[in-house]
Amino acid sequence: MSEAENLQIARQMWDTWNAHDPASYLKLLDEKYTLESDTVPQAIRGLEAARSFMQIYLEAFPDLHFDIDQMIASGDTVATRWTASGTHRGTLMGVPATNRRTQTRGCTVSEIRKRKSIHDWVYWDTGNLLRQLGVLPGG
Repeated sequence: MSEAENLQIARQMWDTWNAHDPASYLKLLDEKYTLESDTVPQAIRGLEAARSFMQIYLEAFPDLHFDIDQMIASGDTVATRWTASGTHRGTLMGVPATNRRTQTRGCTVSEIRKRKSIHDWVYWDTGNLLRQLGVLPGG
């Protein structure tokens, strides 16, 4: 696949998150999809785990929205810098709802093959989010 096609697939993935549409999101993932992040104790593997992962964030932030700051493709890899915003209305990482409006930044590196994401590595500023939620000092 071309880098332009990979960028398009990556963009569609973000669109499904912004539409809060797990069914459409899963259609863009390989059946052996893996997601790794410092915010999960072990890798997310498979479609049902990916659905659950998405649902956790949508329940914690019912108005969750990602703005794409930059996307860069190189071969089968797409790197996306993003800004996420939302209102904390459900439990996340053991933190009960605070009803605080939050904004944080991150980067997702996606490996895309045959029009499907096969692996995502997610890096984001969880410290910034936890400060905004009042869990860490300075928020």
